[in-house]
Amino acid sequence: MTIINQGEADSSALLLLHGSVKVQATDPAGERALLAIRVGGDLVGEMAALDVGPRSATVIACTDIFYKRMTKAELRNFLARRPDAAIEVATMLSERLRWADRRRIEHGRPANVRVARVLVDLYEAYGTRAAGHWDLTVPLTREELASIAGIKLSTAEKIIRTFQQEGLVSGRYRGIAVLDMPRLRLRAEIV
Repeated sequence: MTIINQGEADSSALLLLHGSVKVQATDPAGERALLAIRVGGDLVGEMAALDVGPRSATVIACTDIFYKRMTKAELRNFLARRPDAAIEVATMLSERLRWADRRRIEHGRPANVRVARVLVDLYEAYGTRAAGHWDLTVPLTREELASIAGIKLSTAEKIIRTFQQEGLVSGRYRGIAVLDMPRLRLRAEIV
C-alpha cells in the first residue's frame, strides 16, 4: 500500500507508530531506487513538511502499519514548542544524511564491499537476532539490495551467491539471513 507518492504536493509528515515501510524514488528515465527502510518510531515525509517542493520519494508499507499524520503547521508548531523534539528531528536528519553520504562515498569501493556494508548497516539497524542468525524485519529483494549498493542486479546476485558459499548469508525468497555477522563485517572492511 502506497502512503506517500513521489511528486505530490501534500506536505504532511507521518510518524510511524508500528510497522515498516520502504522509501523509494524514480528518476526521469523510470529507474526506481530503494532509498531507505523506516520502522515504527521513524518520521517519514518530513522533508515536504519542513521545506517547499513536491514529495521527493514514494513510501510503501511493507507490513501492517499504524501512523499519526501531522500537517506542516502541526509539525512546525510542535517543534517550535518542543526544542528537545526539534533537536531529535535535526539529529535524525543528520543521521540520514550521513547514511546517504556513506553510500555515495562507497561508490569507489569494490561491489562486494558495498553489498557487505549495506547488509551490515541494514541488519544492525533493522534486523533481529534469532537462533544464531540475523533476519531483516522488512522483505528485501535482491533488486532493492543492488539499488542501495549502487550496482547491477546481476552483480548483486553473484555477490550473494559468493557470500552464501562462504557461509556468511543464506538466501531466501525476498530476503537474506545473515549467518556470520563478524565475518560479514570483515568483508565490509568495517573494523
